Amino acid sequence: MVYTDLNTEIDVGSSGHLLEFGPFKALVDCGMHPKHMGISALPNLSKIIPESLDFIAVTHAHLDHCGALPVVARNQNHAHILVANEGHELLYRMMRNSRSVMARQREEFNIKEYPLFENSAIDSLKNRVLPMQFFHERKFEIDGDIATVSFYPSGHIPGASSVMFEHKKQKVLFSGDISFHSTSIVKGAVPPAGRVDVLVVETTRGSYSRPAGTSYESEVDRLVMSISRVVRDGGSVLIPAFALGRMQEILCLIKKAKSQKKIPDVPVYVGGLGLDIAEYLVKASASTFSFNKQAMDGVKVLRSEIVPGKDFDEKGIYILGSGMLVEHTPSYLAAAAMIDNRANAIFFVGYADVDTPAYKLLRTPNGEQFAFRDLFFVGNVNAKIDKFDLTSHADREEILNFVLEKDPRTVILTHGSYESREWFMDQILDISPKTSVIIPEPSETIEF
Repeated sequence: MVYTDLNTEIDVGSSGHLLEFGPFKALVDCGMHPKHMGISALPNLSKIIPESLDFIAVTHAHLDHCGALPVVARNQNHAHILVANEGHELLYRMMRNSRSVMARQREEFNIKEYPLFENSAIDSLKNRVLPMQFFHERKFEIDGDIATVSFYPSGHIPGASSVMFEHKKQKVLFSGDISFHSTSIVKGAVPPAGRVDVLVVETTRGSYSRPAGTSYESEVDRLVMSISRVVRDGGSVLIPAFALGRMQEILCLIKKAKSQKKIPDVPVYVGGLGLDIAEYLVKASASTFSFNKQAMDGVKVLRSEIVPGKDFDEKGIYILGSGMLVEHTPSYLAAAAMIDNRANAIFFVGYADVDTPAYKLLRTPNGEQFAFRDLFFVGNVNAKIDKFDLTSHADREEILNFVLEKDPRTVILTHGSYESREWFMDQILDISPKTSVIIPEPSETIEF
């Protein structure tokens, strides 16, 4: 078997894994780096010979895992595109939104190659995608040689998957982004039973250990109490949230808290892509996730103009993208409008990269100034700023137990900082010194 990591950096960026086994060649994920723009956002596609792939397997619909699919697919016309049956419609929605964002960025930043694909390319994918049922293997044959591919729920977001390839009794499992705890909308991961030979596993939280005595459930309780305190005191709450998964999760949590009288019945505002996804999830039929239309009762679409330094007229809870407060997004604008008011709060509920405004705001002391540079606005950090650990990635101890349970002869550590990957390498080798543990360099090809 031969493995090549197509990410151009050791981070959680443009996920892409090239696997060659027997006569088969598979690509698992083909994402776009969220911190880069233009061609530099793509994985290293030069490692993939045109018309050479037999499979393109996509683990889930976050753009760092699927955003480059139309770019790859145009030069791989015979490849089977495999996506979980419960996630492929989300894939199309996310890519259409990505195309719209690229078209805007072409004008704003003079990126001449944008957009990297047109909506017609997305439409053509619909005729090529093979929806994969969870827990059901699909067989493929080349000149009498047989490989099987199977998908398993990974619990990260709706439709997220782990993917396993089996060839001549050798099993290779890609964890994808994985979470073992259930949330208000998604059931926890159900990986395949038994051991595997090779495990390619994410390491997102390898550099972080959840404080003792805390859990997803306790963080939900703390968030509900914090929201209640702010709105009862006459303030508004901004919750920056990723459009797919996190926004719908927060809507469910707030609806439940309102029904239990834990949060006053104040308006809830949403907008953009997250609303489109919520409306789709209400209609979707799935075994691994559920989003009830009651969660949308009383939810309003934010239509008013957002002006930096001018707080919203109507007090309420504003759930807006993006989760990391990225420039030019509704949450970024809303933060600039709300930050000066001491009655307000900005509550983060997910991962914040070190280069994002979310990370920087979380580390700005109360009362100091915070610059929204592209808005030419500087606000005083008077609003309450806090973070709640509602991660959709497994804690590092859970991942470690997962690795030990699968008992692979080879572990390939991906999708995390070098520090995160080193923590896993040290822990695995301490417990299982005979295991081959690999931290692949960007674009490195490894034979095993």
